[in-house]
Amino acid sequence: MNSLEIDALQLSMSNHARALYSIYLAPKGYASKGKLTLSYQDIMQFLNSKEEIVTLGRQVNSLLKELDNVGLIRIEDDQSYKRSLNKQVIHLPLSVSKEISSIATDKHQSFVKMNVSWRPDADLFEQLCQLVGVIDKGYSADELGEYIAYWLGYPEKQFTDYQWTQKFVLNIKQRRQRQPVNKEQTKIGHQWITPQAGLEIDDNVKQLVEKYSGKS
Repeated sequence: MNSLEIDALQLSMSNHARALYSIYLAPKGYASKGKLTLSYQDIMQFLNSKEEIVTLGRQVNSLLKELDNVGLIRIEDDQSYKRSLNKQVIHLPLSVSKEISSIATDKHQSFVKMNVSWRPDADLFEQLCQLVGVIDKGYSADELGEYIAYWLGYPEKQFTDYQWTQKFVLNIKQRRQRQPVNKEQTKIGHQWITPQAGLEIDDNVKQLVEKYSGKS
C-alpha cells in the first residue's frame, strides 16, 4: 500500500474495517485500477474465516461506510449504504498511483502542532478533495475555525502538513454528509453544499478559533 492509504488506515475505524480494506479490498482494487465489484458472499467468507463476525449485508455496509468516512473507498451518487451494494462497483481512490505521484513529498517531512495560523496547502487540499470525492472543493471560515479550535485542544498531537490537510478534508466530507447547516444548502449526491459558494477565508477565522477555544 502507498503512504496515503497507510495514513488513512491509522484514522479512527474498527479493526474489522481496517482488515477488510488492507487484506481484501486493496489487493483486488490494485488489479482493477482502483475499482472493484463487491461480493457480499466473498466478504463474509473473508471476515468469518476464524469466527462469525458478519452475517447480514447491512453489517458489510457498515464496515464499508467506515472506510468511506476516511476516504479509502467511494460509492457513486446513486448508490447508498442504506441499500444493498452487492454486485455493485465501488472505487478505491487512494490506491490510484497516478493521482498520488503529484503530491509534494515535502508535505510528509516535518511534524508540527496545530496553531491558530494553520491553513491547508491549496494544491494539496484540492488534490485530496478530488481523491476522496469532496464535491465542493472549498471551505468556509466556520469549517476551518472549528477544525483548528478542536485540534488546539490536543496540544500533544503532532502531524505532518499532509496529515493535517487530510484530516481537514475528511472532516469536511463527513460534515457535508450530515444534514444542511443552513437553508441555502443543496444536496448533491451524498453531500450538502452551498450553491455558487465563493467560500472565502478571512480574519474571521482567528475570531472563530478564539470563540470556540474559549468554550473548552
